[in-house]
Amino acid sequence: MSVSSGNLAADLYTNVMAESTDRLLATRLDELTDGPGMQEMLSYLIARDTMHQNQWLEALEALDDTVPVPASFPHDEENQEYNYTFISTRRDPQPDPEAPWTQGATPDSRSEFEYLSEQPGDGEVVAPEPDPNTYNDPDDQQ
Repeated sequence: MSVSSGNLAADLYTNVMAESTDRLLATRLDELTDGPGMQEMLSYLIARDTMHQNQWLEALEALDDTVPVPASFPHDEENQEYNYTFISTRRDPQPDPEAPWTQGATPDSRSEFEYLSEQPGDGEVVAPEPDPNTYNDPDDQQ
């Protein structure tokens, strides 16, 4: 698979993901079949996915400094409060799970990860009234 977003690193990461998914599905199918012809074909596809993943990873390594994608966006124009902060998605505040993505050095070596136990914002979220033209009002049971 090949894609073209206009950013080579993004395209290569997408290709790695596609080959990884292909390999995962092929290995699962291999476990479900006992047909020799099907197993031979899947074995070939799994081998090709191995090659393709390594091909794209090698190309990424040759690019140097590819994260974050795009790496060319000015770092100082990002919101500096949240660019390395893992924000918990739990309703109730939770302690830092002390995972690699909540503390320690970031892969781009520009900062340290931080952890935020509560969603940013202030106050309760109030949903707007649904537009009657969307036919999406839960109180309107005609």
